[in-house]
Amino acid sequence: MPRRTLLEGAPRVSMQRLLDPRCSIVARLTLTLALIAVAVFAATGALLYWTLERELMRVEFDEVQNRIELVQRLLQESGEAGVDDEFRRKLDDVMAGHGNLLVWIHARDGRLLFASAPEPVGSFGSTGSSEAPSMFTLADGSTTAGCRVTVKEPGMAEGAKVTVALGVSMRGHVLGMYRNTVAWICALGFLATVVLAAVATRRGFRPVRRLAEQAARITPETLSLRLPPGGDDHELQALAASFNDALARLQQSHARLEAFNADVAHELRTPLAALISGIEVTLAMERPKAELAQLHATNLELLRRLGAIVGDMLFLARADVGEQAGDREQVSLAAEAGKVIEYYDGLLAEAGVSVALHGDAQVRCNRGLVRRAVSNLLSNALKYSSGTPPAPITVEIGQTEREVTLSVRNHGPTVARRDLPRLFDRFYRGEPSRSARDASHGLGLAIVRAIASMHGGSVDARSDDGITVVGFRLAK
Repeated sequence: MPRRTLLEGAPRVSMQRLLDPRCSIVARLTLTLALIAVAVFAATGALLYWTLERELMRVEFDEVQNRIELVQRLLQESGEAGVDDEFRRKLDDVMAGHGNLLVWIHARDGRLLFASAPEPVGSFGSTGSSEAPSMFTLADGSTTAGCRVTVKEPGMAEGAKVTVALGVSMRGHVLGMYRNTVAWICALGFLATVVLAAVATRRGFRPVRRLAEQAARITPETLSLRLPPGGDDHELQALAASFNDALARLQQSHARLEAFNADVAHELRTPLAALISGIEVTLAMERPKAELAQLHATNLELLRRLGAIVGDMLFLARADVGEQAGDREQVSLAAEAGKVIEYYDGLLAEAGVSVALHGDAQVRCNRGLVRRAVSNLLSNALKYSSGTPPAPITVEIGQTEREVTLSVRNHGPTVARRDLPRLFDRFYRGEPSRSARDASHGLGLAIVRAIASMHGGSVDARSDDGITVVGFRLAK
């Protein structure tokens, strides 16, 4: 049979799915870095575009200022003549040297005295001050820088309004070229970032892939293997440490499961063998009714023991999956312990052992489960009590702000310190042999721990100088 790995059964990931941003971390990181790069390029380009536009507008405004001063100087030179043929000739000569210049002159009453091109449409953004040029629209729909001022020098042109604008603006052409350049830079930057980010992220994830390959080599037969610490990558060190801790817990659980299976097989084998043997003997020959009744009683006792083992195992299985105690009510631990002690009166009298009960505490719990836990503790103490006559068993109840405690103390063999943590393991009796001294099957203290866990509590045990104390804690 082929060996199964821990990663067997995981979904097969194709290269197409690996590149799907919803599936691959590498693809998501690559796409995220590319989008960040595009955002940075676009923001930088927009800022530079705004700066360039402002600078070009400033240059155009300066040029308009110079041109309007030139026209005003010509008007001053024309003197009383105003806008006559000589002025027009001189202005035509000036405009011949400045093909980019557009001029309109209106008389004080609004008559158009001079126009080098069709009049602009709309209103001007600034009037009456050569210090405030603005943008306006020409007849062909283009936008350019211009300004309108009123002539204040005495003469025929006094009060006239002079409008000067740039006929051809380089600003739109330059900004258009700049926009195209920025668009190409963003596109090329996006592609370059995708390629470089993909290479960088794949190289960065090499240690993760190596860890995955090493983890794939771990099988149920090689649970002792561990992942390497992850080198200098702090993130992978934490991941490898957590994975190794999980493997350690899995290995411990696997070992406990194997031991539990062996213990269950051993515990069930003895009564099953006795049943089979008894039935074979019964069928071998005819027997009197009295003898048959005795054999059936023995078989019934064995079956009851098997039923008790199976029932206890099912209870522990429910506790293992996190089942919590239900039907909780406020009870007195002393009252419940007293009822259990009263139930054991016959066995205690037969063994010559007395029980002393000290303390009391109120706790919200499942009454039946708590009684079962106290019964198991008392049975364990009675089983291992020694002395002639045996020393009394003491049941002590205490409480703190957050929890209540119940412990049972008996005098008997001292439990070795190394065995104390295992007292609550299933089928553990603290003796070299697996054979039981009585009819118990080694699940009593394991059930006590399960009951405490179902109430959010814990168990503890200590043994010294022939005195053993075993108990549990329950959250209030």
